[in-house]
Amino acid sequence: MSRIRKISKSPSKDRKNYFLVDASFLAEKHLPIETGTTDEVKKRIRECKKWWKEIDRQVSEGKARIYIPDVCIAEAFKVLAKKFYSEKSFVEYSGYKKAKDALSDDVTITAKELKKQNRRIRYHDLPTTRDVVIAVDRFYELFAKNNHNVGVIDLLIVANAKYLMDFHDALRSQIHIITFDKPLRDGTKGIAELPNAYYPGEDNDTFEKVFKS
Repeated sequence: MSRIRKISKSPSKDRKNYFLVDASFLAEKHLPIETGTTDEVKKRIRECKKWWKEIDRQVSEGKARIYIPDVCIAEAFKVLAKKFYSEKSFVEYSGYKKAKDALSDDVTITAKELKKQNRRIRYHDLPTTRDVVIAVDRFYELFAKNNHNVGVIDLLIVANAKYLMDFHDALRSQIHIITFDKPLRDGTKGIAELPNAYYPGEDNDTFEKVFKS
């Protein structure tokens, strides 16, 4: 039986959507579309922004949470730096700085905000615990058996998805992995215990096809 690859636009507050995002998806949220070096990359950035608009709306309404491994936050800044220094995606330094500052503002929360009774924490960072490290080793074998070459950070993402299911009682159907790594997206399809992974920008993972009312 094939998986249902849909995400609700109207989850209940006691059955939230949990979005587990990778570094590139977080970084490209803050890229101007014109920084795309090809039509394919421009399409991906455009889709990324559509997805983020919906995710941010759900978070602001208390119907979703965003989780990200702590190392991915550092990796997101590296993604932006690489686009400026190596890929030359930004014409001027000012554009790179604007994107970097926007990312910094997005992931930062002040002590004043944290003290509020009805605080809204946008990103929940996930530490690399013993249970996550153990799962990384196991998932590496499962991905390798299916000929999917994924890196350590990708494995941390799926290990954290399993951690949320095992220790935070999140249902697999509540968790949605969002990535710009195709081997990670494709590899999860062959591992029944893992939630769905999506690659915004691919024809089957466009905003219109994935999100349902």
